[in-house]
Amino acid sequence: MTTATQAHPAPHGVIRTDPESYELRLLDPKRTRVFHRTGLTRCTIEGERTVLRVQVARAFPLSDTDHLIALLDGNGRDVGMIQDPSLMDDESQRTIEEDLAIRYFLPVVESILSVKEEFGTVYWKLQTDRGVHEAVARHLRENLMELPGGRVIITDVEGNRFELPDIAALDARSMAIILRHL
Repeated sequence: MTTATQAHPAPHGVIRTDPESYELRLLDPKRTRVFHRTGLTRCTIEGERTVLRVQVARAFPLSDTDHLIALLDGNGRDVGMIQDPSLMDDESQRTIEEDLAIRYFLPVVESILSVKEEFGTVYWKLQTDRGVHEAVARHLRENLMELPGGRVIITDVEGNRFELPDIAALDARSMAIILRHL
């Protein structure tokens, strides 16, 4: 275990916001196991404790998907961070990958079958790696995220996200709509 900063306890009912109150705990991947039991994700830190309900999240879900995996308890509090999950046992790696796939479900758009814009709302019919999806997006400026390498993430009104891996490969009409809002 590595501690980046020591936390200082706050009086009861007081939320600390000063930088010294935050603690980053890096867990030893060789001493930490993540596994499924009875429908829940659990975590055991060897020689210390078992957390009965764990959530797995990426610290950098768009820019570094393979490192810095956060483990949170059932209340969303930090258990610790795994810097490189590839150093963990096979079951832990598999469990983390399965949980992340569910948490970050992100169909990749293979083609745009149709797109229509009316009164600031865009209606998409998308062919993705998960089948055909219809998505409705309002306020595209707020619901399009441009990433390095020409990648774009569209978020629809239901919170679903779709990845366009290369906007330069889009047809002219679809690209014009996206570029108008980036």
